[in-house]
Amino acid sequence: MNAKNSSVNGLGFRGTLVLLLIAAGVFFCLGFLPNQTILSNDGPLGRLMSQSHQLPERFSGCWQDLNALGFREGAAVPGISSTLQMILRPVLFSKFYAPIGLAILGLGAWCFFRRLRLSPVACVLGALAAVWNMDFFSQACWGVVAHPITVGMCFFALAALADDAGRLRWLRVILAGFAVGIGVIEGADVGAIFSLFVAGYAIYQALTAEAGPRVKNLAVGISRVGLVAVVAGLVAAQSVGDLVATNLEGIAGMKAENVDKQEHWDWATQWSFPKAETLGLVMPGIFGYRPDSSDGGTYWGKIGRAPEWDRFVAGGRQDKTPTGFERYTGAGFYLGLPVALIALWALIQSLRRQNSGFSLLQRKFLWFWAVIGVVSLLLAWGRFAPFYRLVYSLPYFNSIRNPVKFLDLLSVAAIVLFAYGVDGLCRKYMAPAGTPGLLRWAGLKTWWTRAEKFERRWIFACLAVLGLSLLGWLIYAGSHQSLEKYLTTVGIPESLAPPTAAFSIRQVFWFLLFFALVAGFFAYAFAGAFAGARAKRGGILLGLLLLADLGRANLPWIMTYDYDQRYSSNSVIDHLRAHPWLQRVTLFPFGSRDHQILINIYRYEWVQHQFPYYNIQSLDAPQISRVSDDLSALQSTFTAGTGSNILHRLPRYWQLTNTRYVLGPADLPQFLSMNGGDPSWLRMVERFSTTLKRPGLSPNRPENVMAIAAPGGGFALFEFTPALPRAVMYSNWRVSTNQSDELKILVDPMFDPLREVVVAANLPAPGTNQIPGKVEITSYAPKDIKLQCTATVPSVLLLNDHFDPNWKVLVDGRPETIFRANFYMRGIYVQPGTHNVEFQFRVRTWPLYVTSAGIVLGLLTLGLVIGLDRRGAAKPRPASAPPSKTAASAETSTEPITSKRQPKPPSTGGHDNRKHKDKSRRR
Repeated sequence: MNAKNSSVNGLGFRGTLVLLLIAAGVFFCLGFLPNQTILSNDGPLGRLMSQSHQLPERFSGCWQDLNALGFREGAAVPGISSTLQMILRPVLFSKFYAPIGLAILGLGAWCFFRRLRLSPVACVLGALAAVWNMDFFSQACWGVVAHPITVGMCFFALAALADDAGRLRWLRVILAGFAVGIGVIEGADVGAIFSLFVAGYAIYQALTAEAGPRVKNLAVGISRVGLVAVVAGLVAAQSVGDLVATNLEGIAGMKAENVDKQEHWDWATQWSFPKAETLGLVMPGIFGYRPDSSDGGTYWGKIGRAPEWDRFVAGGRQDKTPTGFERYTGAGFYLGLPVALIALWALIQSLRRQNSGFSLLQRKFLWFWAVIGVVSLLLAWGRFAPFYRLVYSLPYFNSIRNPVKFLDLLSVAAIVLFAYGVDGLCRKYMAPAGTPGLLRWAGLKTWWTRAEKFERRWIFACLAVLGLSLLGWLIYAGSHQSLEKYLTTVGIPESLAPPTAAFSIRQVFWFLLFFALVAGFFAYAFAGAFAGARAKRGGILLGLLLLADLGRANLPWIMTYDYDQRYSSNSVIDHLRAHPWLQRVTLFPFGSRDHQILINIYRYEWVQHQFPYYNIQSLDAPQISRVSDDLSALQSTFTAGTGSNILHRLPRYWQLTNTRYVLGPADLPQFLSMNGGDPSWLRMVERFSTTLKRPGLSPNRPENVMAIAAPGGGFALFEFTPALPRAVMYSNWRVSTNQSDELKILVDPMFDPLREVVVAANLPAPGTNQIPGKVEITSYAPKDIKLQCTATVPSVLLLNDHFDPNWKVLVDGRPETIFRANFYMRGIYVQPGTHNVEFQFRVRTWPLYVTSAGIVLGLLTLGLVIGLDRRGAAKPRPASAPPSKTAASAETSTEPITSKRQPKPPSTGGHDNRKHKDKSRRR
């Protein structure tokens, strides 16, 4: 490469950061809009504002008290996300979390490609492809920013492992373990999957090393993996402990002896990637985007589909309609046409023994990434193909939900192949001197007569795909009415079918357009139009093409909202937010079609957004992913069934769970009277109706609708008068240590929860007809509840919150024993007298200290490596000392291997423009 081609390698660290900021700039601009933030399904602002999720209290454990009678959630771990949340606070965190996470992903990818010594253009465009990859971009928009951060940490780990023969290689291995540990902290099971992938990469790197005996290299590789595992284990100690405690121990369906295998398989594979939707990897939006998309972009595929829907459809839709999701997705998986085609070009080039443009070791790593991509796609198909069964049977793999997560690895593999491909294009077609006039048609004709056979075949293949796609588009567009009819059969409302069909057809047109543009870029690159002094022009053009393609495809994922408006209160919420720890609220599950409006507002707005924002406690948990064994048993006992059976059990369930308020249609008492229920236990508190928050909004979106007080409104807030208080004293109790017997007692109509409690403890026999005393809550926090009770006789104090072994109790400052009461709640035994009682949620803190020590170790190692690297770079290298060839430099050698040219001596620094300039001067 001569001095004129220095523009290909002229992008440095500053230019890279500028381009990465531009790539994430749209998010930063949105963040500065007043009262606007990105619509986040997972981790919304209301949840961040809730008392149970406040930092730094959550570092010592999290008790989520707002849903499902309370349950243990994962503690905050001192990682990237928690640090950002502490610094920015909830509002700014909601605004800037996504762009910061994507910037970390892009920077990690850039560092990895730079360590591979790819050309700066390949490093920059590879980083941009990572930032704008729809898989990671859509997850960030959906609120799961931790996953892109996890992928970024994986790239940092790979970058640290890339140099396996340098003087600081073992310090870099420690850094790799540090990055893997942070990835596990951020991504939980996704982080665990990527940690296995990093280990596989290190072993493959050792097996393909060109220097030294293979057995010795393998031993060194295993040692490197072991060191990575130890450091990652230290860093992620708290996260792994919480992951086991909250996702494996005591979770319904996790114990092999009481698991319905088919039911567990359905649960684990619900979010599988349908084989037909593999087309979406190169054709974005053909199956829609979000479930709540507008302008026809409603998702109509099968991701997130409950398996009972498959059986329902296979049975001719004759059975009862399933209650699970018919579809539900929060991510897209478009790779980008420039990414996919250049990655494919690089892979095909790697199969050529001559004139491929890649060294043998580079070709081996291209094969590695191709295998990773193919295997991850096969696993992502989940229940739609037989391959996932192979890993599902492995230990702990059956606890991983959603095989679609493996598409993250496919995206990473495609991005890496793309970066290699850009590097190969730069060296093969941009480094040589260009020929004037190739941007004109005559110049292209001249090139075609002397083009390589491979280049001609590639262009012919692109034209064939383009022609077949055009024909397919014409056929697809001509079947518009048939598509509309089909959409109505898969659950798309009839009013949305026409715009949804039109949207899908338009996506094929966009595919044709960008495919033609990328194919044209290849033709001009092959012809030498971007060679020599025009190389910079080619890099910029490819970057613009990449951003235009992925940017257009990603736009539907960006949705913003006015958080002041969304979290504004109303008369119903005002009533419930007063002393919310004293009672719970629920929604009556039955009613007319008009009742569906209230159901949507309650499930998708109030429970997930407004209630957490105001710390209102609900009996319901619409998005709990793993239900505990005891909660599953309790709910199936009291909420299963139909007709009068359920109408008799529901009131008992509300009574036992301190559910004092019920939302439902205003004519709920009449409904109960007509269906065998008892309307006397309901007292109407307030009637209300619904209206749009402002004119012009769609009434079909729950976030656009609000409740207003109205004397003649169709809905009402009722007080359920028999509900037990949050804390209550009993002088009568029954002892039962068999959980099945406890549930039978509680559901028995002859059992009176107001007079008697069931305890799972060996207590002395109670007295008869004695007044137990009284109790009141004097101070409430999710992890610390203080009460004062006065017992006239030996009594049981029942706190109607979920029993968990991590709760401790102090009675007058002395530890006492907590036992299960009424199957699910907490109870303690108190002697006569006045007592100060304090319930404290305490989990083991030593994993937090281990994680903190591991992070400190990683940061110190990072500082040491940076310092030593700078000191080594500052020392002049003796002119007579030839550079040493390492496995890393061999893997990333920038010199193409051809049959016409002898390979040059290897370079440890990749492209060095100063050396080229010196040589040109000497010439």
